[in-house]
Amino acid sequence: MPIVLSLTGHLPLGDRRLSRSEARDWLARAAVWFEGVGDAVLDARLMRDGDERPVLLVDLHPVAPPVEVRLGGSGKLQVAAVTTPAGPGYHQHLSDLLHQLAADFDFDWDLAHCTDPTHYFDSGSTTGVEQQFLRWLAGVCAKRPASVGLPAGHGFTFPGEVLTPLGPRTRAWATTVVEEPHRGGDFFAWWSPDLDAAFYRNRATARLWCEFPWRAPLTDAEGEVADQIANDLATAFKLDPGGDLPWTEWLELLDAIQADARGEQFCVTPTDTVLSVELWKRTGPVPRAEGPRVGYRRCPVRAALDGGWSVQVPGGFAREWDADRNWTAWDRTRTVWFRRVGFTKPDGSFPTALEALEVGRKSLPEGEPVPALDVGEVRGAGVFGPVEEDGRTVWRLSGVAGVAGQLVVCNVYAESAADRDWAVQTWLTLRHSQGT
Repeated sequence: MPIVLSLTGHLPLGDRRLSRSEARDWLARAAVWFEGVGDAVLDARLMRDGDERPVLLVDLHPVAPPVEVRLGGSGKLQVAAVTTPAGPGYHQHLSDLLHQLAADFDFDWDLAHCTDPTHYFDSGSTTGVEQQFLRWLAGVCAKRPASVGLPAGHGFTFPGEVLTPLGPRTRAWATTVVEEPHRGGDFFAWWSPDLDAAFYRNRATARLWCEFPWRAPLTDAEGEVADQIANDLATAFKLDPGGDLPWTEWLELLDAIQADARGEQFCVTPTDTVLSVELWKRTGPVPRAEGPRVGYRRCPVRAALDGGWSVQVPGGFAREWDADRNWTAWDRTRTVWFRRVGFTKPDGSFPTALEALEVGRKSLPEGEPVPALDVGEVRGAGVFGPVEEDGRTVWRLSGVAGVAGQLVVCNVYAESAADRDWAVQTWLTLRHSQGT
């Protein structure tokens, strides 16, 4: 089981109740507070949950889920934070931050209704906090997982026995952690609560492994991630100039930022000549090729889609959902587009996969047939050919696929007919998993 910090507090409202807009305004002020409290907070954003109630999501570390903050009309404040796999330092830092929030916003935590498996939040004692995290890690490793500390649907295909946020490990490592839990400390990206060189180095390294696409940014969000990684590496270097850092990958990151400066300009990190000289001293004019290069997204990624569907795309593709639940993944010359449609037959029953496919076939344009999908319960058909898009000719694989009760459209676009084989290979990776 993950280590979860679950807190309850109460605003001093007396007999008054908060309207939904007042609760939202309070959470908005809390978001501003979190963003101004220090370097540990990456983002604080106000959202709506499935019931249209406001919820504040606070990101402090890329390997941990966002902290959820909710406020009810009675003034009851609830915070839920999963602190594994980030580490004991994250757990302690977040606990101290939430005590500071209560002091600055003049409310109290109801310790009788707060849950902290490490007991750090209520006692302030660090005794046993690290051991609690090491026991959690040993318990996970005992299950012989293919990954530890990564989301269940991460989709990384990078070769490695046990993938972790800070890079792949071996089965032998996992066995050692089970037998000697104290040997697992270097798994955690945030071991000490201090914002020291190790904190900045590990936060940057985790994002290089899990998030960075190894090219110039294509969106504002990617530009922000690149800037944050560059800033974390620069801070780690300034705090400990003799420390070990991913020098070659840092140079690749700066090259991507410089390429962005000549193009879309999604990044704001300025060129630091002194730092660049130090990097060249450590890497030389040509990046070293020995050993595995940092970055799961150097390999293809299986992307989770709607309704149990998934497709494999290059790790360097940007990905997003739009407001209509259309999914797009792309780079500068190629695009994959997906949409799911659920429907029933006139008598209210669900169509079979073949019946769904026959409906989908009617929407296919003219083109050269491509290999059919016939994997598990999935049945699909597609064609490839030129199409006019925004006044120019591109090449499109138009695909439709069905399972019982569902029809999906999966189109693969390329600027050149020479990408036909790649488009077909991508189309043939479309899969559906039962029970999701």
